[in-house]
Amino acid sequence: MADDNGFTKTTTMPGTERKCPNCGGTLTYNANAQKLYCSLCGKYKEISYGTHEDVEVKGIAYNEIFNANSATPGIKCKILSCANCGAELIYDSAQVSGRCPFCGSTNIALTAAATSIMRPNGIIPFSIDEDKARGCFREHIKRKLFIPYKISRCTLDNLFPVYLPFFGFDANTKSSYVIEIGYYDSDGNIHYKTCNGTYEKHFQEFPLSASSKVYNSQVDKIRQFDPLSARPFNPDYMAGYYAERNSTSLKHGFEKVQYYITGKLNKLIPKDALRKFRGDRYRNLDFKTKYSDVTYKYILAPVYLASFTYKGKKYDVAINGSTGDVACDPPSARKFFIALLIILGIIAVGAFIAYLIYNAGI
Repeated sequence: MADDNGFTKTTTMPGTERKCPNCGGTLTYNANAQKLYCSLCGKYKEISYGTHEDVEVKGIAYNEIFNANSATPGIKCKILSCANCGAELIYDSAQVSGRCPFCGSTNIALTAAATSIMRPNGIIPFSIDEDKARGCFREHIKRKLFIPYKISRCTLDNLFPVYLPFFGFDANTKSSYVIEIGYYDSDGNIHYKTCNGTYEKHFQEFPLSASSKVYNSQVDKIRQFDPLSARPFNPDYMAGYYAERNSTSLKHGFEKVQYYITGKLNKLIPKDALRKFRGDRYRNLDFKTKYSDVTYKYILAPVYLASFTYKGKKYDVAINGSTGDVACDPPSARKFFIALLIILGIIAVGAFIAYLIYNAGI
């Protein structure tokens, strides 16, 4: 049976399907219960781990030679590839075919053989089902002003759940810097002195998208996932769901993180230097940073992708499948309402003037 997205679920692949211990039916992950669920007999199965310590997603020591071509640590997966946009989709339980969730193309196909890919070490399970996600969207739209009536009634029939890849980095930084600190004298003149110092900072859970294939413009706005909701990677949470594989390398990801961290240090170091040297102003900051104890987490995070078309223009929607946060920039009828108010104002003024003229004539 085809769903609203055009996807057709068929028989599961031998060796990866999950059988219900009660009736032998296929188990899929249920977001509301956060358990495996059998649609045939209605029974649930817990997704469990060995010990309490196993629940924590631990960072893995970063190795600079590690890149996307490395299969260590790796996992053998079946991959669906989109010939249109190049997206590569991991699926674990149910064989799914239809449109690509990223570009809408129907030209997707199963790769010839299982491929070794980088193994996620964490996953944030879906905790919001599709009905709740639609409810979150409706509430989001209600809070918007001047929304056209048709948009306020949109039901997002093309809503599609997918796990998207993210890298999280932890690192200790030690920056050696040279900076000119300025001091005001009693006459209000400023004098600069060259100062040297060091600044140390630990950056934790610095998130970065590991996808270069997602065309939904709203995803970046809802990627603030709660790190405490992440669990060690367990393919049971993927049963019946797509997951995009990482399309950027870990090395490239860390290079981007260093760029972002440098931007933050450009603001943090001067504040620390002004405090340390008791200055009034600063200029000409130059610093070099060394990184140590760098660890990474490769996390799959739950996102609902959707879109709607209004007056020939497509609008993207992204919903955080864990927190329910919604990102969407719907069209606004503000100009229409302003024009309407102006017209009504003109009519009111005209009617008032006519009333005055009429009374003066009397």
